[in-house]
Amino acid sequence: MNKRRQVGLAILVVTILAGAGWLALPSREPVYHGKPLTGWLRAMEAAPDLKSPAWREAVEAVRAIGTNGLPTLLTMLGGDDARWKVAAVSLIQDTANLDLGEALAEADQRRAQLGFQVLGRAAQPAIRKLGALATATDSALADRALRALLEIGGPETIPPLVKVLAQTNSARQIMAANYLGQLRSQAHAAVPALVPALNASDAELRASAARALGGITLDAPLVVPALTRTLSDADGRVRAAAAMALGAFGTQAESALPAIRQLPDSPDEFGRRVIPRSIVRVQCELQDGGIIRGPKAQQQIALVFSGHEFAEGGGTILNALAQRQGRASFFLTGHFLQNPSFQSLIAQMVAEGHYLGPHSDKFLRYCTGDAARRTLVSEDEFTDDLVANAAKLPASGFGERRFSRYFLPAFETYNRELADWTRQQRWTLINFTPGPRASADATVEADPNFVSSQAIFDSIVTQEHQDPQGLNGYILRFHLGSGPGRADKFHARFGELLDTLGRQGYQFVRVDDLLGPRRETNAPNPVAFPARSQFGR
Repeated sequence: MNKRRQVGLAILVVTILAGAGWLALPSREPVYHGKPLTGWLRAMEAAPDLKSPAWREAVEAVRAIGTNGLPTLLTMLGGDDARWKVAAVSLIQDTANLDLGEALAEADQRRAQLGFQVLGRAAQPAIRKLGALATATDSALADRALRALLEIGGPETIPPLVKVLAQTNSARQIMAANYLGQLRSQAHAAVPALVPALNASDAELRASAARALGGITLDAPLVVPALTRTLSDADGRVRAAAAMALGAFGTQAESALPAIRQLPDSPDEFGRRVIPRSIVRVQCELQDGGIIRGPKAQQQIALVFSGHEFAEGGGTILNALAQRQGRASFFLTGHFLQNPSFQSLIAQMVAEGHYLGPHSDKFLRYCTGDAARRTLVSEDEFTDDLVANAAKLPASGFGERRFSRYFLPAFETYNRELADWTRQQRWTLINFTPGPRASADATVEADPNFVSSQAIFDSIVTQEHQDPQGLNGYILRFHLGSGPGRADKFHARFGELLDTLGRQGYQFVRVDDLLGPRRETNAPNPVAFPARSQFGR
């Protein structure tokens, strides 16, 4: 075949393929600024990177088209090529050396996935149709529909994902389980479908189901016994996933502690890190998804300080800790971390081996302080605030502390939704242990709710005597400063408090040491005062 005939044939086939593709799409494909949706999707795919003007313009266009583009995207996603079309493309590519792969349905399918990704939650009207396709007999089409559902996300996708779990395709079941776990407590309705998956024949599906149940962390009476049985699974990965999931339930899963302790040593690093951590976590008390108390078996207290605008007590607090070889944890806002006046204080915290964590970059109130605990920010606003705050923290080993990233929310108010969002970012939300009045050290004399330093001191001592386990595992939260509005500074009595509690045998440790396996460190151990008498209460 001569060159002219090759080119002619290529033009003919390209015309046929283009016409076939045009006929396959809805007759009224939506247009934005004169360009159809498919054109914007091609432009998006061709953009050099996600920051380029071409990418941003195409994203803006697809989002402007919005739900009007869903019929087109669904058609593109479900499209397939006739054998003659595939054969024609192959012929032209072989004879005319032209790449016509973009004329095949595979390209449309790929771009449809991109469209669903860009639209995200805005594509929710397509969930019903995608859910039906996700259980179709056509395996490739079902896979594409499931991926599109995951791109849309949100609790509305839970019913179709639960239906996928009831199918027999383990690859899709694993995808569904993994995403349900990412939805955290929103996926509560999926728990009854995930529990049977712990007995599936596919080990990866069993592990995924365990992880998902740990992510949702609800229905403990049903889930904890099932996960405990899974600790005897023949596959080490499944055992580790079950142990990790049980740790997420805190003391609700404390019945599993003996079984977790009896697990054999894991041959992989993940298991070696997860299992010791789970042993600690099932002894931690949770409230609305946040940890409020550590294990009660040892006389350890986590002293937690927050810093935002004031820090007049910082030097006194650090010196008192250093004199007693105690360790504490400091949760600092972005404002605090960028304040030039506090840089030497921050450097001292790092040098002396204390824990530093985020406390909200912009000191946002994430939810109301009343019983309703209504969320006041969007997930994106919360995530941006947490990430920005964490980025300002000094480089102090967070990369090595993969399982030890703790976050204290500003104003110490949160709800289950905020705890879920925190876990989604691979951080663990903590709060102070209820009872003592330690966090009232920032109240000022002019306020009707003012609490004196003596009253704060007495409340801690009283709680130590009244709690059956004393202050074991307590998270005592103070402020680095109260500002000019308070003359009765509690930090002036901080050393006295340490001595009073120290004589009772308490050690003062970082939150990551209280709530996880003890770190390997060359720093001196917290001072061990003489142990209290067992009859001293």
